Amino acid sequence: MVTEIARALVLAAVPVALFTFLVLQWSIASGRMRKFSAEEDLQRQHKKHARSVKKARRERAADPDNEDSPLFHQRAAGDFFHNKVMSFGGGYYGTMAVLTYILIELVEIWQFLVGMLSPSTWIDKLGLDLLIEFFINSLTNLIAAFVWFVTLPEYITINNGFVWLAASYLGYLAGVRLTMALGDRIWARMMAWYEETVRRLRSRF
Repeated sequence: MVTEIARALVLAAVPVALFTFLVLQWSIASGRMRKFSAEEDLQRQHKKHARSVKKARRERAADPDNEDSPLFHQRAAGDFFHNKVMSFGGGYYGTMAVLTYILIELVEIWQFLVGMLSPSTWIDKLGLDLLIEFFINSLTNLIAAFVWFVTLPEYITINNGFVWLAASYLGYLAGVRLTMALGDRIWARMMAWYEETVRRLRSRF
């Protein structure tokens, strides 16, 4: 039992806490969310943004020629990621769904790259079949992410579901609390380190 709790803390609580903090603080720093002082305010913002995302989708479907920003625009790329997070509903459930979706995609990308090392696989993978396979996989992965509590045991050995559920929820709460208490301070240091690293790399090359 002690080993299971330790594994759940390392493999569930810590990653969920870090991901929650990064997504929330990035959303605040980029102006996509307001700072919040309580979970209730955070939930209200999630619900409001989720409704706006659905409204924007309906408007784009009705008028596909109307684009607010060009493809591959930096702001558009950030909006796409943020809207993807919000499409899962936000909150604890949405955070777990997004993490599961990312895990599935990374595993499939790795399997695809490993498979492409074999020249005989290139012929089978190239062409229309590859596009169809990607499309089908994206849909099945989306469904699998929504039922993350069923999907995750296929990728991680879980002997006690209640322990892992509690650990992941504690990790989510820790990420939210960290954002409220020290978010701006930690983010400022992270950005300063990032800019200094980029400056050093550019000076070398």
